[in-house]
Amino acid sequence: MAKKPQLAIDTRPWRDSANNKPFVRIRNVTKKFGDVSAVHDVSLDIYRSELFCLLGGSGSGKSTLLRMLAGFETPTSGIIEIDGQDMTDVPPYNRPVNMMFQSYALFPHMSVEQNIAYGLKRDHLPKAEIDARVAELLALVKLQDYGKRKPHQLSGGQRQRVALARALAKRPKLLLLDEPLGALDKKLREETQFELVKIQEQLGVTFIVVTHDQEEAMTLATRIGVMNQGEIAMIGEPTDIYEFPNSRFVAGFIGSVNMVEGTVTEDEPDHVRIRSAELGCDIYVGHGVDCAPDQILWWAIRPEKMALSREKPENPFNANVTTGIVEEIAYLGDISVYQVALESGKRIRVSQTNNVRGNPDAITWDEQVFVTWDDNAGSVLTV
Repeated sequence: MAKKPQLAIDTRPWRDSANNKPFVRIRNVTKKFGDVSAVHDVSLDIYRSELFCLLGGSGSGKSTLLRMLAGFETPTSGIIEIDGQDMTDVPPYNRPVNMMFQSYALFPHMSVEQNIAYGLKRDHLPKAEIDARVAELLALVKLQDYGKRKPHQLSGGQRQRVALARALAKRPKLLLLDEPLGALDKKLREETQFELVKIQEQLGVTFIVVTHDQEEAMTLATRIGVMNQGEIAMIGEPTDIYEFPNSRFVAGFIGSVNMVEGTVTEDEPDHVRIRSAELGCDIYVGHGVDCAPDQILWWAIRPEKMALSREKPENPFNANVTTGIVEEIAYLGDISVYQVALESGKRIRVSQTNNVRGNPDAITWDEQVFVTWDDNAGSVLTV
């Protein structure tokens, strides 16, 4: 699910990095545990007021990178700067950073107000200032009437908001969130995602979120850094990551994708033709690609970018149409996902919007269908 733009195009600082200074700079950071590199030579710029997501599977290095930003781990090599200051060897308690953990780590014997005020009391702020800050944060997370309750008297979503308020109490310049919504059920997680975005926009604090949930990253982020085996595989806005992946790994990791291998048979400045035995047809791509004749490469296309029909459509390219049998149908309410078995044995997925209620003419199981797509519907990948 793509998120609406947080910022106007001309105020997205990463699009004009020459004239905008990063708020967080990670330079050639490596973290080894013994002989194993959990993070390997990562460089990354994050700008002020961004909501940046580090997305990756288990063991990708995303949490280790977050812990180095927090100061809980020290890089084996490389530099971490926050707001122009070298923080590489600065202890956690001296960094302008706070961290919110997946478990929330609320004190069970304290009320909501006391949990939020805990760090402020440790800093010996005046009582009036603490009370005002706690009231402000309770209003921000919409828990004004829950200040006297204990954590066990709250729902999962309410505990998550208390933890967020506590993390924001000391007004950090940078807030790190480690799988912040992982403990919530799907419906509550979806609702809370938008609340988190609104709070971040109101405060303007820079958020860095670690998550393994692709949909969560797409919903929350101004930009996403996809991590794989300790390295950054791709950095981009959600639409770039989804629509224009730079590798087979990124294409396969984000969302659902059909991936086929092919060989270049025509390589022109304005188009490329790829012969695919798996699809049983040629793929005509309506733009040039940096590749050589006869090169083997991969073509990735999202299920929603393909169309099904019972009749063979006209095709100006003598390409981009194949045929198969509908093997499975998953009805998901708003869409239906069709698994089509091609003559080669390859199975592809095609999704269609259910915009007609109870459609009696819908394509069904065991029908022979034609699958088509536009000349710019997929991505050509060389790695």
